[in-house]
Amino acid sequence: MKENFENINYPTPFFIFSKKKINEKYQYFKQNFPDSQVFYAMKANSEIEVLQTLLDAGSGFEVGSIYELEILKRIGVSPDKIIYGSALKSSDHIKIFFEYGVRIFAFDSFAELQKIAIVAPGSKVYVRLSVDDAGSVFQFSEKFGTDKESVTPMLVEAKQLGLKPAGISFHVGSQASNPDAWSQALNDVEICMNQLIKEGITIEFINIGGGYPCAYSSDVINTELNYVAEKILTRLNSLPYKPKMMLEPGRGIIAETSIAVATIIGKASRKEGTWLFLDLGVYNGLFEALAFQGSTRYRVTSQRQSFNSGEMLYSLAGPTGDSMDVITREALLPKDLDVGDKIIFHDVGAYSLVVASPFNGFPKPAVYFV
Repeated sequence: MKENFENINYPTPFFIFSKKKINEKYQYFKQNFPDSQVFYAMKANSEIEVLQTLLDAGSGFEVGSIYELEILKRIGVSPDKIIYGSALKSSDHIKIFFEYGVRIFAFDSFAELQKIAIVAPGSKVYVRLSVDDAGSVFQFSEKFGTDKESVTPMLVEAKQLGLKPAGISFHVGSQASNPDAWSQALNDVEICMNQLIKEGITIEFINIGGGYPCAYSSDVINTELNYVAEKILTRLNSLPYKPKMMLEPGRGIIAETSIAVATIIGKASRKEGTWLFLDLGVYNGLFEALAFQGSTRYRVTSQRQSFNSGEMLYSLAGPTGDSMDVITREALLPKDLDVGDKIIFHDVGAYSLVVASPFNGFPKPAVYFV
């Protein structure tokens, strides 16, 4: 993102978001998927002002717990703008959603159907299909989704239980590097649709999930949204009939709308090079930099210009006493950086603040909006 506010000074560490950029990213999805319903996956970032900005723009919300639901209640989100997208949930949570007025629930097992039928009778349900996510950084297929052979029996069962078999969903994994992943997943959806037709069931919608990537500095990502959308829309037009389309962008909307600013609190020379220790680390704000599946490498810059000293590679680490609190070992920054200088991390809006931990007592960073 173009940060025209990166020289704003607050006590570090802090995150700062652009409301204008959040709105622009939402509108970009709507432009590329003009007839779709966008349900922002609030697990990516649930800051109140993020949600309010998206609500004002017209977004719906994909919600994973009653705790997220409570946040939406605080800003007056109506139940028709909410889908309960977790495929596994407790009966108590389902009941609370139902009592609030939510009528669309995800599932991927017969046991989940039974729970929904008991505490949310007559609701619309959609089955989560497991698809190939091998080209994604964060893969979901092991934990979530059913095979395509089970989709029809499950939706038939839903109808027999008095529920409305409304849709099929899939998720190609987070940070999908294959621009054809979504359109290829629709091949399995088409097979299921043809089977359902034989059972007298036509689905109302297809939920194509999220996975739309952010091009962090470590990733070779050429998955442009307009290309992905063109492929998906072409494939949708070739299905036996054309259901409505839903999508659940999280990272794709919020990642590039924020920067984080940290201060260098320590500097040390080690055998393998120079380390800069910051007041922001993987535990209190930059979790995805932790090596896990594919660790994220944020673009890093210095807040001030170098005094003609040139650049060198640094290792950057957080303030905690844990050896895993390492952000990167290859940050190219000015040679003359020292204690007290500030570092900027770019494109940090997704999966940062929502998983910040008070490990060693370090609090979640302050958050500002412009």
